[in-house]
Amino acid sequence: MESGFRNERSPKLIELLELLKGYTGKDKIMFGQQNAGHIGVTITNNDGTESDCRNLCGKHPAVIGVDTLSFLGYEGKMNDLIKIVKNLHKQGCIVTLSSHMPNFTLGGDEFYDFSPNNTDGDCARRIMKGGDLNAKYLRFLDMIADFADKCVDLEGDPIPMIFRPFHEDNGDWFWWGRKYLPDVDYVELFRYTIDYLMYEKGVKNFAVAYSPNGPVESGEEYLERYPGDDYVDIMGLDYYHDRPHSGDGYFKKLQTSLDIIAQCARLHDKVVALTETGYRALETPEGYYEGLAPSGNTNTTWFTDMLNAILSCEGGKMCAYMLIWANFSDTQFWLPYEKDGFRHELADNFTEFADDDHVTMAPVFDFTTVV
Repeated sequence: MESGFRNERSPKLIELLELLKGYTGKDKIMFGQQNAGHIGVTITNNDGTESDCRNLCGKHPAVIGVDTLSFLGYEGKMNDLIKIVKNLHKQGCIVTLSSHMPNFTLGGDEFYDFSPNNTDGDCARRIMKGGDLNAKYLRFLDMIADFADKCVDLEGDPIPMIFRPFHEDNGDWFWWGRKYLPDVDYVELFRYTIDYLMYEKGVKNFAVAYSPNGPVESGEEYLERYPGDDYVDIMGLDYYHDRPHSGDGYFKKLQTSLDIIAQCARLHDKVVALTETGYRALETPEGYYEGLAPSGNTNTTWFTDMLNAILSCEGGKMCAYMLIWANFSDTQFWLPYEKDGFRHELADNFTEFADDDHVTMAPVFDFTTVV
């Protein structure tokens, strides 16, 4: 794949980009889940060798997400996360690193407080070059570069990853959202971050994803905050199915959004991905669920319905992967599970989805050694 990036890319990153590009028009999509290798309802080993997905259907997701939250002691610890990434890579999983960055205006000069949803303090402008918090921000980016350098494979080469910063930037729930950061300033922040990691710190094993929140209604809308071809490899979309019910229009809006993004991707020679999605029950008679409800879900064929929707539009056929969110607990989970005599009502549908010839699970690399 011809990359617009000016920096040198590692050979195995180029291989990953070629693999992702190969899914364009393939009638096949890779399945992914956030935190699957170290956080789950049924796992007993939190080192990347087990997952709720593998325990249910016998296979890891093809794509597994981790987050910079682990650098700061949330969702794990950095040294543990390095081991997890190594184990995931050995098992043929693609790793994607998202970044729920803290609000750098909090916690003093040395301390990072997990608060991406705290939108006070004009954080984005103050961390840029010349800002009073620039040095603090660069120390955080140094941790990302150190992580990228220490995640190496069995041959000692840096493990290729998808880096996804400043996601859902068109929303108002993160400090980098449009309400708090105009388009031109967002682009400047995105570019500054990538330039520092790749040119100042020499990171060569990151592909970069741009992923606004969906739905989108036009290419112009999607590209309003696009950082540019020199800064992006993957044109993504975060779009959840909230309060699913028959005829709610979600799948049609998803198809329209993917078609629009695919048109943009063709023009810019980029990969398409559904970078976050999932069934979000929200309010139910039994309670509020950020993810699947333990029972009483209104659509028990959601996974196969989702696959059919994706493969029934041109944009979906260009989509390299879809990633659902994490299984944090038995009341906040996105992938069905089986445990202690309980089998979730969508478990059969997920296993049908995972076994479909149009779905790729791990391993996805030819050079991997399964552990």
